Amino acid sequence: MDNLTHTLVGLIAGESLAHSGLPQSGRLSPQVRRVFLITLTTVASNLPDLDLLVSYQGFTRSKLDYMLAHRGYTHTMLGCVVLAAALYGLAELWMHWRKLSPTPRERSVLAAATLLGTALHLSMDALNSYGVHPFWPLENRWYYGDSVFIVEPLYWVCAAPLLFVQRSIGARAFVALAITAAVVLSALSGLVPLPLVIGLAALAAALLAFGRQASSPASTLASLAGVVAVTAGFLISGQVAAREARSVAGTGQLLDHVLTPMPVNPLCWDLLLLEQENGIYRTRHALMSIAPGVVRAAQCPRRVSEASATTARFTPVAGADSASIHWLGEREIPVDELAMLAANDCTAAALLRFARAPFTASMAGARVIGDLRFDREPELGFAELPLSGGNVPHGGCKPAAPWTPPRAQLLNR
Repeated sequence: MDNLTHTLVGLIAGESLAHSGLPQSGRLSPQVRRVFLITLTTVASNLPDLDLLVSYQGFTRSKLDYMLAHRGYTHTMLGCVVLAAALYGLAELWMHWRKLSPTPRERSVLAAATLLGTALHLSMDALNSYGVHPFWPLENRWYYGDSVFIVEPLYWVCAAPLLFVQRSIGARAFVALAITAAVVLSALSGLVPLPLVIGLAALAAALLAFGRQASSPASTLASLAGVVAVTAGFLISGQVAAREARSVAGTGQLLDHVLTPMPVNPLCWDLLLLEQENGIYRTRHALMSIAPGVVRAAQCPRRVSEASATTARFTPVAGADSASIHWLGEREIPVDELAMLAANDCTAAALLRFARAPFTASMAGARVIGDLRFDREPELGFAELPLSGGNVPHGGCKPAAPWTPPRAQLLNR
């Protein structure tokens, strides 16, 4: 998820802890305790993204380092515990400097807040099709939630009741900007139909009206309930979408289905079907509606317009469209091609530890390799690289991250 979402979810979690039934007696004043809880959950909810620093070489971002390091070690259960412990250690130093002496129970609550924040980050990132590998070092495979768009404005709107709970002008301005951004960016994105933009604005107005009249605990509960409801709604819709995806799979072996809902829209989904048949690795791309009586698949928004070229070129799908599925195209390459590249090209071997929907293509006379999940432009995107074109050097490739290649079954030939 984006860092605005992580920040707002951390804010909601901190406010929820501050207004919960946790014991309020202790050596810290209620206001100091509240500020501590909000600060710790909000900061902790962003800490795992410190791994982004690894992907930069000076001021230049390395594509491979980004793919292999981001959502890497810090996006694991062990990494979250270590980050939470480090943040709590800084909190202890700050309290010592300010001559604050919390009780053991207060210390336990503050420590739990830091762990909650990092765990929330990992949980939110696990909801989309990008993936995480939470069980490292015990297991190195990727896990994908395939349920929530990577930027979901509904989460931003859920913070609306907290506008009147915040006590500083800066905090109120931050929440107000997030609510405004949710509506404006949805309207400008081209991915959210006008009726849903209007509905999003109406929801924001209703939550603001509630927050203006309600008590702080009630407003906090409303925001928390909103986050839970949005998450549950997309998770349930994702299960329906997964069943629909399996039902339209071809006759070959279904390797995977990559599902991404449209923002603010759990009815429309972007689908990549990955199949293997007779030595051919096939990827089919489609739009899917899980409620064709409400919106037909062909009416669902596309992340890439019909006129836009992409690095990977598709051919028409032989199957017929229906109200629930609108085919956009398919690609085929020999299975042995990916296995050969993984064995003989260091760039390919490294990228294939990340690529869930790998592809190869020709571009300006050169061969490139990439991930269809992120092919949105004719130029090389962040998940597309030119192949080195040479054999593995003496001594082997530069050590890559330990992540199990998502398509390992195609590479072990």
